[in-house]
Amino acid sequence: MNLSNLPSRHSLSTKLIVLSVLWLVVATVSIGYTLVLSWQLQGGGAAINDAGSLRMRSYHLLVMLSQDQPREIIDAEKRVFELTLNTLIAGDPSRPLLLPDTPEIRELAQVIKRQWQDDMLSLLEPIHARQIGPEQLNTEVDRFVGHINQLVRLVEQHNAHNTAMLRMFQFLLIGFALIGALTMIYLLYLMVILPVSQLHDATLRLSQGSLDSRVQLDSQDEFGVLATGFNTMAERLQELLQDMEKKVQEKTRELEDNNLQLRTLYAVTTLLNQKQELEQAANGFLEQVMRLTGADAGFVRLLDPERHMMDVVAQIGVPEELLQQSDCKHTSGCYCGRSLQAIQPITLHTDTDRVLQDNGEPLHCAQAGFQGFAIFHVRTKQQDLGIYTLFFRRAHNLTQDEHKLLEALGSHLGVTINNLRLAARDRQLAVMEERSLMAQGLHDSIAQSLSFLNLQVQMLESALASGKQEQAQENLAFIRTGVQESYEDVRELLLNFRVRISKQELPDAVRSLLQRFEQQTRVAVHLEIGGNGLPLSPQEQLQVIFILQEALSNVRKHAQASHVDVRIRNDADLVMTVTDNGCGIDLAEMQSRQARHVGMSIMQERARRIHASIRIEHVPQGGTRVTLHLPEKERNAT
Repeated sequence: MNLSNLPSRHSLSTKLIVLSVLWLVVATVSIGYTLVLSWQLQGGGAAINDAGSLRMRSYHLLVMLSQDQPREIIDAEKRVFELTLNTLIAGDPSRPLLLPDTPEIRELAQVIKRQWQDDMLSLLEPIHARQIGPEQLNTEVDRFVGHINQLVRLVEQHNAHNTAMLRMFQFLLIGFALIGALTMIYLLYLMVILPVSQLHDATLRLSQGSLDSRVQLDSQDEFGVLATGFNTMAERLQELLQDMEKKVQEKTRELEDNNLQLRTLYAVTTLLNQKQELEQAANGFLEQVMRLTGADAGFVRLLDPERHMMDVVAQIGVPEELLQQSDCKHTSGCYCGRSLQAIQPITLHTDTDRVLQDNGEPLHCAQAGFQGFAIFHVRTKQQDLGIYTLFFRRAHNLTQDEHKLLEALGSHLGVTINNLRLAARDRQLAVMEERSLMAQGLHDSIAQSLSFLNLQVQMLESALASGKQEQAQENLAFIRTGVQESYEDVRELLLNFRVRISKQELPDAVRSLLQRFEQQTRVAVHLEIGGNGLPLSPQEQLQVIFILQEALSNVRKHAQASHVDVRIRNDADLVMTVTDNGCGIDLAEMQSRQARHVGMSIMQERARRIHASIRIEHVPQGGTRVTLHLPEKERNAT
């Protein structure tokens, strides 16, 4: 039954709308009429006030004439009187002010206006008032005020009539409200409460298990539609209960499948996020997806773009002869290689699809006893890294949801493989950079010392050959000094390479370094560490220590100092200064030798690694100051 085909003229909403409109029209008209009466009463009251004002001003003019007030004041009072009179007759809706619209009141108002213009204006002139005498003037003013009083009485009578009408309409509205409320209650009971009660009783019986409960409602309004819908719903519930057990079993199986997929996705994600080698991650990945799909074997092949080959990095249950097939390794051979260019995963049944190789022979996987296989991409950021293939010894159909999940798992594996490759590349780059710095340090220290020793050995051989004993002794002294310096440089480099610090060990590492420097050089060192800034990252701390070591090494080799002052201030910015009282530095010479002075280049390179800056300057009192500045916005940016 189509519930929308019921006649609209019988609808409950139509009945309620019609009744509401009738109620609204009657109420609006009644309330509007009372508002009109109230407005007229307010306007009449304002008219009485202005008429009373005219009466007062008339006597005020008479008093002013008797006191012989200046003509200008009397004329101003006349203008105010005439303006008030004209406003009273014309009305003012904004106040509101209006005279009742009756012939008697309008005629009397015009009489007052003509009497003012024709008689009173001339009588109230000072010269004319003195001519006619005070008594006659009083008589004329009293006669004029009498007309005003008569106008006030007429307006008051009209207002009294409107007040009585207003009260009567208010009583009528009260009665109409009571009758309307009782009528609406009765109609609501018939049209709403009674049908709702029947629906409620039927719903209660239905909730208690009585599925044969029905609503007998003959009306054709909305409640009739609801009753029909309720009966249809009850019939549908009876039908649903008959096959509910079957549907519950189906939903339970779907839920178990979804839970298995979620557990697999969680397990694979957890596995791939662990720190492990590539083969270990790929093998664990295969175990999870084979458990999910029920596959009998599988392997993961990664692409080598230069060789156009795909190498196996993990396999489970794949026969050796299938792994060794050269066609399966090449990107243009068999389905494994061609799947790289495919947009969607490839799933084939080798027995039913009659899939053959290009030479007409069965596929290698079919020869190995597999009746089906599925190939999925290993990708990251739309970049093909390889594939993984699942083999089935019995025909197995993967659902669309399983395809999506397995493709997503392949993307997770691709991200892990890409991260492992990037991590290996970062480690290799870090080793290369550190080796470069080590080579620079060796060149700046030991290599130069060995070059100097080689020259002294040649000079010693020449002195011995020519029998110059003094020259030979001098060369031996230089060689002994050079060997000692080389030994100290080697020892310092070995100690530097062993430095390992964490966030809590920076002050201890600095103190240990300065203590070792004092013991080696006999140079006094003053240390000051302060500040409440954030701790440095391990990389920043390591580079700060290396820069401090290089600065102290330069003091030992070149400064001839007796005192070194080290200050480290860790606030918003990190500032470290190393100041000695040695022979100082020639800035012009330092600029010219900077390309050859590997120690300065090493300090600059280490500072750039943590986005800091190095400044080397001459101290006016004698000596050199090295300043390392790490700004707040660059901290922990490495």
